[in-house]
Amino acid sequence: MRRIAMRAVAAAGILLGGVIAVGCLSPAGGGSEGSSSLGSEGFGLISPPEAVVAIEQGANDPGFVLLDIRTEAEVEAGHISGATGLDYYAATFEDDLGQLDRDLTYLIYCRTGNRTGKTLRIMTDLGFDKVYDLDGGITEWTRLGYPICEGSLDAEHSCVGSAPPADSSS
Repeated sequence: MRRIAMRAVAAAGILLGGVIAVGCLSPAGGGSEGSSSLGSEGFGLISPPEAVVAIEQGANDPGFVLLDIRTEAEVEAGHISGATGLDYYAATFEDDLGQLDRDLTYLIYCRTGNRTGKTLRIMTDLGFDKVYDLDGGITEWTRLGYPICEGSLDAEHSCVGSAPPADSSS
């Protein structure tokens, strides 16, 4: 129980830090193309609360891509709003990754993180500079109550849920 409370406090701190960082940014349109809240670390896992901040900041940033690498059926059953899709199991997956702009910042996710871990290595080998992996995938995202949209990525779809309050430790 204490471990859960400590994780909730840590998540709230990360989310609050993101909110503070947003407040310190220049007005909309002031960032450079390719910039995002993920900074210049390059690669690695990010928690769902960190991903929420990155997705919100990247919503109007042409240099940010939210990439769902699950199958079409998985995507239609529930995805994160604003995502673009590439099917990890497609025969052309590595070629499709190779066609992506290596200068952009990517936040990738799958169901639990297994496929994104492998994809992160592929993207590293292909020369991508900034790729982040949603820790726990959409399974963890959903468990925490974050918004999920049903339907295909390129069609009208409905979304339900909202980000938990930052003070979820009480």
